[in-house]
Amino acid sequence: MKKSGKKNHFWTVVWIVGIICCSYPLVASIYESYIQKDTISTFSRAVESADPVDVDTIMKEAREYNDLLWQARGAIVGRVDADFYSDQNYNDQLKFGDSDVMARIEIPKINVDLPIYHGTSEEILKIGVGHLQGTSLPVGGESSRSILTGHRGLPNSKLFTRLDELVKGDLFYITTGDETLAYKVSKIEVIEPEEMDTLDTQAGKDLVTLITCTPYGLNTHRLLVTGERVPYQALEKDAIVPGTMSLREIVFAVLPFAFIGVAAWPNLKKFIRRKK
Repeated sequence: MKKSGKKNHFWTVVWIVGIICCSYPLVASIYESYIQKDTISTFSRAVESADPVDVDTIMKEAREYNDLLWQARGAIVGRVDADFYSDQNYNDQLKFGDSDVMARIEIPKINVDLPIYHGTSEEILKIGVGHLQGTSLPVGGESSRSILTGHRGLPNSKLFTRLDELVKGDLFYITTGDETLAYKVSKIEVIEPEEMDTLDTQAGKDLVTLITCTPYGLNTHRLLVTGERVPYQALEKDAIVPGTMSLREIVFAVLPFAFIGVAAWPNLKKFIRRKK
């Protein structure tokens, strides 16, 4: 009896640990989604509560920053240019109140609504989308190319996990300050990590490139989804129907419930027998 009791206790612990492990991605993802929505709400309130003149000034300075990037093309000549390319000058751009967020990206087709932060450090990429320093700020304009990066496959957050579901013609949206810009996917490519230097700004074009690792789980290459600016239409955005969950998402969502079901089945059978 004692051995049987110890054995049952062991398997109970195993099942509990298994359920916790299986449930963690789902629970953590729901929690992170809540945090991201709260962060976006804080960003929106910071913009709404700011003086419209200040918002206009911030946006104007960001566009001037992009113009200088295009004109300089990475060249540093003298102290003035060195100051322009400094981390401090970059981090001072697109600062709205106390919010750490510079902008917001929405991809309705794959249910993405995420904050965009300065830089692409690991700390940033764990909580949202990072803007690659040295590329155009996400405020639009001719001869600009903003590069935004995001992780996929994190156990606690979806982020850019479903980016591979986008096809040419799909739309995504960038909200900065009080303006929302629309981009239509025009190019999708997979490159080697060392080929990132080929992502140059194109004269006269307003582009945003979204980057994540691929293939899923291996992360040996980079998936690039580039959108070109098109007129923003609120009705068109609202009419986009989100795609259904991918098989990968369904598996992770169902797994904890399946594990609980398997664990509960022996006791459920005993209960049914007793009732009979």
